[in-house]
Amino acid sequence: MDFSQEELVEAVERLVNGLLERAGVAAPPVDALRVAEEHLGIPVEVIEPAEEDEHGRRRPRARQQTQGVQITDDMTDEQKNKAAAAGIARSLLPEVLKKLGVPLGAEDRSLRTHIASLVVPRVLIPTRLLRAALRDCKYDVPALKTVFATATTEAVALRLLDLDEPCVIAIVDDAVVALRRSNRFAVPKALEAAERACLAKVAELELPHRVRLDGWTTTGWHVPDRPFQRIILRSVRDDDV
Repeated sequence: MDFSQEELVEAVERLVNGLLERAGVAAPPVDALRVAEEHLGIPVEVIEPAEEDEHGRRRPRARQQTQGVQITDDMTDEQKNKAAAAGIARSLLPEVLKKLGVPLGAEDRSLRTHIASLVVPRVLIPTRLLRAALRDCKYDVPALKTVFATATTEAVALRLLDLDEPCVIAIVDDAVVALRRSNRFAVPKALEAAERACLAKVAELELPHRVRLDGWTTTGWHVPDRPFQRIILRSVRDDDV
């Protein structure tokens, strides 16, 4: 496809910002269900939760072709809004492709998935509102999560990678690094010394902690209400501060 990642992100930002402005979203949290239903005409359907097997796991649903948003009563508010944001992403797809000069139907599945991965977090955590929230919350992920209540803590943390300030975000599950990304340079999954020290302290106390060590400053937070111990780390190199 003859376009850059920067052009794709710019197209998504413009379309999402325009939609939210027309929907009257002036402050967080974003009610994606309302935006989808009232401003895009996307039907929102409440369906029965998937059945559980003998081990208490949800049975996979038969795939259904639907242009609407399907939610269940047992979903969290975050899950319902993410489903609505995904519906918004499907609705905006033709406009995104048009701005990029890609004929509708010529795109492959990976491009559709990538566009959705850009649209969904920007609907729930709009860039303009995120920058405004940083004035009060700084880079305190739980504080930002409180502001953007319809998004998950993880989604809020990862949105920090879309800003100009260089940083590394790591998500660690039961002491195993599930994800580690930077917005400026390639990083391995292995944690720096500051990250390891911060991780150990947060895991012990389940309270926020900050460590400065070997040229890095890391802040860590425990993510509540997960079936395992999940910790988010935000790290910056001291020479980037």
